[in-house]
Amino acid sequence: MHKNINDLNTAWIEAGSKVADIQDQKQQMATELVADPSKYSDEEIKKISADLKAAKTARDFAKSALEDAKAENEVASKSVHIVKTKDEKHKFVDTFKDMLRHPSQYMDMVTSSGSDDSAAGLTIPVDAQTRINELMRQYASLQPLVNVESVGTLTGTRNIEKFGSITPATLITDQNTDIPEGDYPALKQINYKIGDYADLFYAPNSLLADSAENVLNWLQTHIARKSVVTRNNAILTKLPNTQKKATITKFDDLFDAIFQLDAALMSSATILTNKSGFLTLRKVKNAMGDYLIKPDVTQDSGTYQLDGKTVVWVEDTWLPDNLDSNGKYVSHPFYIGNFKEFMTIFDWQQLNIATSTQTERAFNRNQTAIRSIDRFDAELVDDEALVAGSFDKIADQTANFAASAATTTPGN
Repeated sequence: MHKNINDLNTAWIEAGSKVADIQDQKQQMATELVADPSKYSDEEIKKISADLKAAKTARDFAKSALEDAKAENEVASKSVHIVKTKDEKHKFVDTFKDMLRHPSQYMDMVTSSGSDDSAAGLTIPVDAQTRINELMRQYASLQPLVNVESVGTLTGTRNIEKFGSITPATLITDQNTDIPEGDYPALKQINYKIGDYADLFYAPNSLLADSAENVLNWLQTHIARKSVVTRNNAILTKLPNTQKKATITKFDDLFDAIFQLDAALMSSATILTNKSGFLTLRKVKNAMGDYLIKPDVTQDSGTYQLDGKTVVWVEDTWLPDNLDSNGKYVSHPFYIGNFKEFMTIFDWQQLNIATSTQTERAFNRNQTAIRSIDRFDAELVDDEALVAGSFDKIADQTANFAASAATTTPGN
């Protein structure tokens, strides 16, 4: 039986690779057809679609046969017992606990990296994924700032029109006049390739005796925190470098920096700095003695605005201050812009976990290593949607009473 499982697993992997090859071929044909609609005949187009459908059917059939063989092998190796119906959450936890007890039995749970449903180990169910997303928003995630697109293929191409290149439509005043042909947009081609971001952590033995709710909370919390840090880092690495020398030196320079942004993007702009920079801005006062940055009363506690723009900050660890060649502080980073236009995260939306007892720590401590994989790609889309600057100390705005004093005379 074990040999049959290995053969079926090999067939499944090969079937997945074939699907990936045909998908790549179909995508290439689609791209070429845009440039030259006559490049492929209707028969060729129908054939590639038929071939892909047949390949997917073969892959899915191989997967079904493999799962059936594993199920038969499991029944043969264990005594017969009554299985009660459980919801998806409890089924997932039961399988996860079984992975902790018998990780070697799940080593065959891999697919071709080119397959549509490529995964390694156990896929996090939808409701657990939703909870992880909720937790991520609580951990100062930068992902809500940027555009996120869910994808179902490991690679792909998008044609993006920059916001600033869009031209207005023509006003027609005479119904007998033909509508003129509009300007064609300047498109930028964005290529994405989903990457695997892996993390390794260890499960305590007591987890096996815990309730389904506690197991899920423990797992979701760890994955959510790690995913926030990972995706924040992917976003921050795409930001342009800020000049070491401060470009914002006085109160009014802040507004000059904001107005460097295209007017069409200004209303939806967000300001980003690090924790040290936010603390500096938080203390700046206007001429009336009010703080420049004010709490946003329309949002939850901890949300602030500067000139109507939301201010977001991250720890200095992830967005460090600018330093000189000797490692001494020079300035804080400052970004203003529409981050959704600036970059896109292409999200595979399939978190996977796998287990092993073969790592040195797991063996020595009688623990089980858990590997989680978050799969996405972060791509810069429109670099003109973001303005970068830097600042050090910004003095409070001083009131100018010269005009009022000049118009006041003694005895009046």
